[in-house]
Amino acid sequence: MTIASKALCLAVTMAGLGLMAGIYLADYPVLAGIGLALVAVAAAYGFAQQIEPPLQALKSWVNGVVRPDVPLPGATLQTIAALPAIALERPGSIGELAQALQTLGTELQQSVQHLTQTTAAKERMESELRIGRSIQMDMLTLGSASLPNRKNLAIGAMLQPAKEVGGDFYDCYFLREQLSYLLGEHRFCFCIGDTSGKGVPAALFTAVMKTLIKSQSYIDLSPANVLTHVNQIVSDNNPSCMFTTIFFGVFNLLNGEMVYANAGHNPPYLRRQDGSLEALNQRHGPPIGIVEDITYKENKVMLNTGDLVVIYTDGVTEAMDPQQNLFSDQRFVELLRSQSYTSPAEVIALTTEQVNQFRADGEQSDDITMLAFQYLGVPYVEGELLNFAVDKDALSKFKEQWK
Repeated sequence: MTIASKALCLAVTMAGLGLMAGIYLADYPVLAGIGLALVAVAAAYGFAQQIEPPLQALKSWVNGVVRPDVPLPGATLQTIAALPAIALERPGSIGELAQALQTLGTELQQSVQHLTQTTAAKERMESELRIGRSIQMDMLTLGSASLPNRKNLAIGAMLQPAKEVGGDFYDCYFLREQLSYLLGEHRFCFCIGDTSGKGVPAALFTAVMKTLIKSQSYIDLSPANVLTHVNQIVSDNNPSCMFTTIFFGVFNLLNGEMVYANAGHNPPYLRRQDGSLEALNQRHGPPIGIVEDITYKENKVMLNTGDLVVIYTDGVTEAMDPQQNLFSDQRFVELLRSQSYTSPAEVIALTTEQVNQFRADGEQSDDITMLAFQYLGVPYVEGELLNFAVDKDALSKFKEQWK
């Protein structure tokens, strides 16, 4: 019998008792009223005693589900206690409500278990990505203490991934020219790149690209030849159709000559000692990995004492503010031309500050990478003798071979 039916029966019974009291106790209205009230209270108390225990059981169960701090017998973080039998076995609406809540609890328990598994998997993935980020940053970046150090060259660099791992990279190192065993490492090799996509695939592709470029530069110091060789290797086996834009250059510390090749990358800028700004905007071929059998070209430019080269990825110029406006090439050029800076570290810090201010609370949409260097030496002037730096250790080994 439903609660409504029981309430109706109680009301009918009370009406009948009231009618009988009015007929037989007409001369004693007060006594009839008191008796009728006592009967009503007793009937209501009995009715409440019947429905209160199962309702209290349902209340306790719901509190345990909604509020995890309220313990339930047999319940854990992954399980939900079964409804008490007093509620499940109750006939009528309370029993039906209990059955519905029990079904809901079972579904909720399954959802909790699924969420627990998903959360654990996500935490494992995030942990692996953090480790991957640490490994990648160690591979792709050089701290200020690890940057190559020369008296006649100042170097600065930064890499700020948009996600845990990214597709930007830079590299710089010194090599000696082939067949110059006795001479010091006076060739400064540098490159910067931006791989298509983001995340783990871009990071893996980037690591391969950096390794190939560096290994080939030990064999051939021509930027055009290096990019041609690397492009052929990557293009021959690139089923994912990924690609990398690269600017690679070799700077001769003895005479100030910089030879460079650009594979679809953003044009670097050369700020002269007098404050004038030049864009090295020659393109020598498409990004690496797109087209096979491409022969890249190269250009050269002479650097004088105090000249500063700034190389960057499109994460700088394509940084967006909350209204989706781009930082833009024009704003970056104006920054390089008008702001005051005297070292690579200063221009990188200034650019980073300006980009972050422009982006404000907006999300970083792309990796941001910069590499800058400033020539502090005296370039070779035709007719003067070159002051070659002889590697004393190499000379000693050379002498030992011929004793």
